[in-house]
Amino acid sequence: MKKFFFFSLFFVLFFFFALASQSIVSVKLQELRFGILRDQLMNYELSSQTLRERLKQMFLSKDDYMSEVKVNILESGIMNSETEGLDLKMSWQDRFGLYVINSVRFLNFKPALELEEQQKTIIRLQFAFYMERTRKYPIASKKYQELEEAITSSLSDEMAFTLLHHGYCLVMMGEREKAFLKLTKAIDLFPGTHYAENASLLISFLEEGEKKKEELKNKKKSPEELAYSLFQSGDYEETLKTLESLPNLTKDQSYIKARAMEELGKTSNAVKEYIQLVKQKQNKEVAIRANRRLLLIGNFYQENKSLVAFSKEEANKLGDSKAAENIEEGKSLVLKPVIIEKVLKSETASNLSVEETKELNEIKENIRESLEDSKGETTKLAAVVSEEKIPLVAETPEVTLKTTEQSPPVVIKKQVSQTPLKLKVQLRDGREVVCDEVRIEGNLATLQLGSFGLNLPYDLVVSVQVSGDRSGNVKLITGSGTQTESSLWIQDSSGDWTKPKSIEAPVVRGEVKFFRL
Repeated sequence: MKKFFFFSLFFVLFFFFALASQSIVSVKLQELRFGILRDQLMNYELSSQTLRERLKQMFLSKDDYMSEVKVNILESGIMNSETEGLDLKMSWQDRFGLYVINSVRFLNFKPALELEEQQKTIIRLQFAFYMERTRKYPIASKKYQELEEAITSSLSDEMAFTLLHHGYCLVMMGEREKAFLKLTKAIDLFPGTHYAENASLLISFLEEGEKKKEELKNKKKSPEELAYSLFQSGDYEETLKTLESLPNLTKDQSYIKARAMEELGKTSNAVKEYIQLVKQKQNKEVAIRANRRLLLIGNFYQENKSLVAFSKEEANKLGDSKAAENIEEGKSLVLKPVIIEKVLKSETASNLSVEETKELNEIKENIRESLEDSKGETTKLAAVVSEEKIPLVAETPEVTLKTTEQSPPVVIKKQVSQTPLKLKVQLRDGREVVCDEVRIEGNLATLQLGSFGLNLPYDLVVSVQVSGDRSGNVKLITGSGTQTESSLWIQDSSGDWTKPKSIEAPVVRGEVKFFRL
């Protein structure tokens, strides 16, 4: 009997440890796969690069429209990828392995491993970042605060990203003391990283602006000089207050006023000022700068075809048609937001907790409010356009909750023969991008169009072919200089590139350097 008992105990322990070891390996593989995909799709380091460019533009080169277009292109590719690859499908065996791992971590006084919670965090980060780059700073700030309280690991990339970008949003909202606390915390927790570098850069810009402002006040400088200094330091509320105290504004001061209103989200009022500055004949340089702002607003921040048509015509009159071409070229590379479409289409799952269901509904409500604000702003812009006697063009909203009836499209005759050949790149989440060239560098694919480039994770690219109905071959160029042509290149499940219905050996993923016409 004893032998049977010990034999049974040995068998049970052997089965337990065998199952536990296999489950632990499975969970660790899940964790490794999740970490690799997260780094590829989230682009945390690239986000720091774009924020640095945004700060330089904000404090040093406010009228460099080319830099602004590049930042918009880059930002549209950050945290704007389909997270389907990050979906965790935990079997009972995986959950058993996770339970074993967390039991051991508990005994060693380590925090629990929370893979599913990390996935939810990434979706929240995507949403907060989208609100930030579309200048919905109050919503973005609220979401970043919630993330800061929810993220369990204080030394993770997610926490660093949250602190840095929350600080930036607070600066744009005028809450500089709160921003300073967030940025200082990022520097203290992540010394020597790109997060700390950008936080230090933003703090130095703020301190320099405050120093200049105090110097001007102590020297009792004129309101004109003070307004310009406030504008350069990014203090837009104070800029407007100072300008409002002046009886008459010069064209340059009117332009600063319009820029301050634009940065504060008062887009329709800013557009009205810009239109008046474009129409005036006394200062051509201001007219050109104002018209470029109209082009940027109409193409990027508050899509409005009537405004774009008006500003393109004015650009031709002002001899600035190249700027209009560059901005439209950059616009074609901007990716539409995946997170908005994904959240709006999602239904509340039955397996969600009460808290998770509440959060999902809250995010949906925030999106709807944001879209309603955008519709309201578009209505105001339409009123401005109508008031200034600018011909109306049928509008197509970027994202809508329901399909709306559209006005008949304006028919524009095009000569197909004059249209240059372009590459059409199909992305894994269904989006398409038209470009001149695709350059591969490690795990990064750069889609180049004229002066602009869109950086994306290499894994997002599914296929490359000639755009439109025209025939043509795409050249695949390897690192050794070898060129192979095909009408369509497809990246297979292993990452290698193949021709459709071809018996030729695929081109190894790591050897590919360019796709060109």
